Amino acid sequence: MRKCIIYSLFFGIIACLFFIFTAPYFSSVLLHGKVTNMPIYVMAISLPFNSLVTSLTGYFTGVRRVSKTSLSRSLTMIFQVILTCYFLYILPITNLNIVCTYLILASTVSSVFEFILTYILYIIDRRKILNANYTSSNNYLKKIIRIAFPVAITSYVRSGLSTLKQLLIPFSLEKHTSACDEALSQYGLINGMTMPILMFPCIIITSCASLLIPEFARYNIKKDFKRMNQIITFIFKFTSFFSICIIGIFLTFTEEICYLVYNNLSISEFLVILAPLVILIYLDKIIDAMLRGLDKQVGVMFCNIFDLFLTIILIYSLVPIYGIYGYLAIIAISEILNFAISLIQLYKVTKFKFDYFSFVVVPFLLVIATKLLFDAVDNYIEYDTSFVIFKVLIFISIYTILLLSFNVFRFVKQRRIVVVR
Repeated sequence: MRKCIIYSLFFGIIACLFFIFTAPYFSSVLLHGKVTNMPIYVMAISLPFNSLVTSLTGYFTGVRRVSKTSLSRSLTMIFQVILTCYFLYILPITNLNIVCTYLILASTVSSVFEFILTYILYIIDRRKILNANYTSSNNYLKKIIRIAFPVAITSYVRSGLSTLKQLLIPFSLEKHTSACDEALSQYGLINGMTMPILMFPCIIITSCASLLIPEFARYNIKKDFKRMNQIITFIFKFTSFFSICIIGIFLTFTEEICYLVYNNLSISEFLVILAPLVILIYLDKIIDAMLRGLDKQVGVMFCNIFDLFLTIILIYSLVPIYGIYGYLAIIAISEILNFAISLIQLYKVTKFKFDYFSFVVVPFLLVIATKLLFDAVDNYIEYDTSFVIFKVLIFISIYTILLLSFNVFRFVKQRRIVVVR
C-alpha cells in the first residue's frame, strides 16, 4: 500500500502540473475563452487527492470491506452538495466564469475531504493487517507496475480520445447549426441533463460491480469456473430485470421525471430515445467489473479505446450533417458495440452464454405489458412529487408481480440448490 500510495501521488502531481502549465491553452483555444484559467487551476489541485483516493479505495475493495468506501463516498457527496449550494446561493455570482469556478472548487474541496476521511479509515483498518502474521516481499512494486502501467498507458490514450470526443461534439454541432451557443445548448441537454438521469439508478449497479472484482479474482485463481458462471447468471438476470424496470419507468413517467428534476420538459424527447440503452449501459458496467476481476483490465481498456476511436470518426462525419440526432445515433452505436465486445471477451474467459430470451425478451415483454396496463388506467399527468413516487412504486410492484407470475426466478432457486448440495 505504501508503494501504491507513492505511485498514485507521483502521477497525481504530474497530472496536476500538466494542467497548471497548459491551462492558458485549454481556456483560450479549446474553450473559446468562455472561462478563464482559474477553473482549470482549481481542478488541477484535486488530481493528486483523487489519485490517492483511488489507491485507498482499491485497498478496501481488495480486502472486501467496501462498506467503509461507501461511507466515505456518501459523506463526500453530501458534503459536496452542501458546499455547492453554499457557493451558488450564498456567495455573489457575476458571470459564467464564477459559476464554473464555484462548481469546480466545491468538487476540489470535496476531493480533499474524501481523501482525509478515507485515509483515516485506512489507518484504522491497517492496524488489523499489521497485527496479523504476513510474509514480507520485495516484489510488490513489480506486481503493481505489471498491472498499473499497461492500464495507465491505455487510460491516458482513452482519456485523450475522450477529451477529443467531448471537444469535437460541440464543434460538430456548431457546423450543423452555425451557432456556437445553440450547439453548446444542445450538447448540454444530452450530456449535462439527459445522461445524468439515465445513469442515476446505475449507482446500485456500480456498487454491485465493485464487489464483483475481488470475488472473480478469487474464483479465477481457484479456476472455479462453475461457481463463476453461476454468479454471472444470477447477476446478469437481476441486472436485466432492474435495468428493464428502469427503462419502463423512464418511458412511462417521462414528463413527470423531467419536470420534477429540472422543472423543464426540453429533454423529454431525448430521454425517450436513449432510455432503451439503459440495459446495455448497466450490463456493460457489470461485465467490465467481472473482466477486471479476471485480470483482463487491459482488454477492457482496449475495448474502450476502440469504441472512442470509432465514435470520434462517426462524430466528425455524421454530426455536422444530421446534428443532434446524429449524435444520439452515435451514442446508441457506441453502447451496442461496447456491450458486444465486452460480452465476447467474457465468453472467451468463462464460456458463459448470454440467454437473450430469459435475460431480455421476457422482462421486456412484461415491462411493456406493465406500461400498457398503467397507461390504460392512468391517463393524466401529475407533477406532485409524492404522487409521482407513489405511481412509480405501483409500477414496480406490478412489474415484480408479473415476473413472479411467469416464474422467471426459477433458475436462480435451482442454482442455489446446486450450490448447497
